[in-house]
Amino acid sequence: MNYYKIRYSFILSIFLFVSCGSNNEIAQGPAPIEEESNSSSGSMTIGTERPTETTETIRVDGDAEYIDWLDFETAMDRNEDEKRFIFIDMYTEWCGWCKKMDASTFKDKNVINYLDQNFYAVKFNPETTDAVAYKEVLYEKKVLGKKSYNELAINLLSSKMVFPSFVILNKKGIKRGVLTGYHASSQLINALKRYVE
Repeated sequence: MNYYKIRYSFILSIFLFVSCGSNNEIAQGPAPIEEESNSSSGSMTIGTERPTETTETIRVDGDAEYIDWLDFETAMDRNEDEKRFIFIDMYTEWCGWCKKMDASTFKDKNVINYLDQNFYAVKFNPETTDAVAYKEVLYEKKVLGKKSYNELAINLLSSKMVFPSFVILNKKGIKRGVLTGYHASSQLINALKRYVE
């Protein structure tokens, strides 16, 4: 019986690898400068990342009460008037760690104030069926493996559909990096400081 489980797992792995396609099939978009993962198991193609914990607390003063989540196009429009970094939370409805971050990290006063002072915060579901405009290109739904994702999400995540993932764009709207996996409040602030400072 173990033989069949191993064989099935191997065949499934090959199928996922082959069905993801090549980079030539993916719409062109901004290239990453660096990618970082909090997963001790390395990068995954499709899935969710395990959390790592930190005990250090970072305080950020401010009076924001909640994160003003925007859609992607609204954030880009606001960036035309007042330049800021853009923080994109790539989440899915089925991602447990995404929900945990919504209930903890994104409710933390320090995270709320840090994002409010430095970023336009975007919630983006890569599984959306809605088209999204970015840099005069309309990105639509595209099949990647057995799932469909928005082409913009595929490009911004470099086809590594791991959730939660966070894309950071600079003040010109150009991708600077990707953070993957669950981040506790201080971990997230520390990671974002590298892009802001």
